[in-house]
Amino acid sequence: MSLAGFVKANLEQIIHEWEQFAAKISDTPLPRWMLRDHALTVVKFIAERMEASTPPVEQRLAAAAEGESSSVRYVTSAHVKVRIESGFDLAQIVAEYCALRACVMRLWQESDPNCFMSGTAAMDISRFTEVVDEYVTAAVADYKEREAQYRDRFLGMLGHDLRNPINVVMMTAAGLAKLGLNEKQLESVSRILNSARQLETMASDILDFARGRLGSPMPIKMDALDLRVVVREVVDRVQAVNPGCLIEFESSGDLIGHWDAERLQQMVSNLLINAIQHGTGKNVQVMVKSDESIVLLQVHNQGPAISEDLIATMFDPLVRGSTASGETTGLGLGLFIVNEIVSAHKGTIAVTSSEEAGTTFVVRLPRNAS
Repeated sequence: MSLAGFVKANLEQIIHEWEQFAAKISDTPLPRWMLRDHALTVVKFIAERMEASTPPVEQRLAAAAEGESSSVRYVTSAHVKVRIESGFDLAQIVAEYCALRACVMRLWQESDPNCFMSGTAAMDISRFTEVVDEYVTAAVADYKEREAQYRDRFLGMLGHDLRNPINVVMMTAAGLAKLGLNEKQLESVSRILNSARQLETMASDILDFARGRLGSPMPIKMDALDLRVVVREVVDRVQAVNPGCLIEFESSGDLIGHWDAERLQQMVSNLLINAIQHGTGKNVQVMVKSDESIVLLQVHNQGPAISEDLIATMFDPLVRGSTASGETTGLGLGLFIVNEIVSAHKGTIAVTSSEEAGTTFVVRLPRNAS
């Protein structure tokens, strides 16, 4: 009997052993239907796929890894969904398929001690292994996709729900500052406000990151505005909370255009904070100028040069560089959000860095990104 025929003829015994193994590795007792869930369908599909004409194994594995729609993806997706809801992790799901493979080979040999001696045994085993590997690959891809969805959903809720208590803290601190406090008390209130603003920025970055990962475009509201005024406001605000660093601002030319004022403030703020944290912390230069079609924003700081490897990935999410003192700061989302804002405005951003010249970020924005 072929291996595929043996699997079809012994489905109940194979599923029973699958159920026992799933119960053994489960962290909590599960009802029988949940232990078996889609096991019968998975095993039947494996046997049928062994007998079917399919593309080369490399092509099938690549398709499974990329999460392409197929009967394999459909079956494994249903199984992975139930397993995640049952508290299984990725290692436990993969272990189920490994145990299935070992179980089938053992039962086949027990039914016929000479089964490995047949002329088609090597081909049957090879085919069975390929199909199980295809299912494992599809299961891993589906698990990672679901995990990313859950994580991004959580980050989105976290970023949204953090804003309310942060706003309460900021409003309360601002109210306290108007009560005629002494110098020491005002200093304490100022620290509370500064910390709350940092939390607000982090919450906004988390929300934007989660929105982008979930496939939603960054919301942009275009209005006519003067970039000089926008940047000046941000420079003054950042300067106020970083008195030890001198921020020099220079502007020239016609800086009127159609952009999202709030998003540009977020972009400039992130660039300035990045320059202060990763430069010497003593001096930052900001310049805005224009020509007929675009405006240019430049943020420059002295300090350690950025390595070429980091430059290649610094606009990716969750990439954190070191400060001048060697410490890592933030969530690694600031420059990612900057890049998203620039892209939403149909602009470009570039960075150059060397020990001698320092580090310069250059943003180019069209006057009318709509």
